[in-house]
Amino acid sequence: MQYVFILIILFSACKKENPSIPINYKYNYFSLKQGLQRIYKITDRTIDKEISIDTTITYELKEIYDSSFIDNSGNIAWRLERYKRADSAQQWVISDVWENQIINNQAHSVEENIRYIKIIFPPKKDEIWNGNAFNTLEATNYSISNMDEYVSINALIFDSILTVNQKYEETLIYKYQTFEQYATNVGLINKTVIAIDYAYTYPPNIPIEQRISRGHLYYQTIISHN
Repeated sequence: MQYVFILIILFSACKKENPSIPINYKYNYFSLKQGLQRIYKITDRTIDKEISIDTTITYELKEIYDSSFIDNSGNIAWRLERYKRADSAQQWVISDVWENQIINNQAHSVEENIRYIKIIFPPKKDEIWNGNAFNTLEATNYSISNMDEYVSINALIFDSILTVNQKYEETLIYKYQTFEQYATNVGLINKTVIAIDYAYTYPPNIPIEQRISRGHLYYQTIISHN
């Protein structure tokens, strides 16, 4: 009996000496900081072979967090100003203003007055949530496929990135894929949208992106940040 009593005392002492480790929510994947700036190269391609359309537009996009404010719900939000230019020889022209914030461990982005849930914190691989829970669009399951991974993009090195899959459907004749990648202390570094409505079936052994009859491809890739 005395032996059991001693074990109980030792166990209690160990519990006191090992407090629980605080949760790392990893909010810095969706970094919100005044003056934070990201510049991207945009490649936007539209294809419709039936009417002889195959056009590619390239330009640069700059995003900068201008200031924070209190929104209508009493939460802190950040004004994200977005500028465009054809190339580095041109002047920036403001395009639109979005709104970003973190509420209840969710990263929210209001884009053209549509609110999306971009990330759930703390992020967990294979976790699924409805990215359209706060808008009127069709429910869409977002999920995390990779996290805390090293990647190099346009000579920029990111030691920890998070990949959020927003859509993926593919057959021999169509493909719909959207995903975003976020880096710690930077935020969004890559966005890819592939919407192939119809593709030729021959030759079937080559990627569908090389068999497009009608579709739209959008690539947003970071080229610099502060």
